[in-house]
Amino acid sequence: MRAAMAASAALRLIDIGANLSDPVFQGIYRSKQIHPNDFSAVLKRGFDVGIQKIIITGGSLADSQEAVQISSCDDRLFCTVGCHPTRSLAFEQTEGLTPERYLEQLLKVIRENRSKVAAVGECGLDYDRLKFCPKEVQRKYFERQFDLVDSTGLPLFLHCRNAFEDFTEILRRNRDKVKGGVVSAEGKKGKKKKKVH
Repeated sequence: MRAAMAASAALRLIDIGANLSDPVFQGIYRSKQIHPNDFSAVLKRGFDVGIQKIIITGGSLADSQEAVQISSCDDRLFCTVGCHPTRSLAFEQTEGLTPERYLEQLLKVIRENRSKVAAVGECGLDYDRLKFCPKEVQRKYFERQFDLVDSTGLPLFLHCRNAFEDFTEILRRNRDKVKGGVVSAEGKKGKKKKKVH
């Protein structure tokens, strides 16, 4: 452990995709309390080995609101605000909100917490887990989240899983809105790499 701490102390590490709003960090698995809340211990271990900042991933409106709340407990914590592709049905199924209002609420979370929000996302396409959300819904609301990028000037935290063609096409159509970003991508072997011009 000491060797790992010494080696990482020389590095500037930032965890850019921490799912710290997941109930497991509160000790809850499948809605059942299994162990005591160990959230503080998780953070301490990370900071002890040299992580300087942690960006908590927002995967829906509710998740993004929670990520903002969590990030407010430490100056080294930040978050993203957006809707993960597998949760894109939330745009249409969140009680009391139309898809337009859902997008407006995401924008409101960003604007009211700008010092803690590092990026828009995690958004994109995930064709490996279509049981959670159909392709056409993912495509529609991935594209809509570029409005958040355009309104705020924030970079993107992107997700692409076996959806490369549609993903790059949507990026291409919206490239003028993008200021920068990070992509988490998985796909089948043999897929050609493409540049988004």
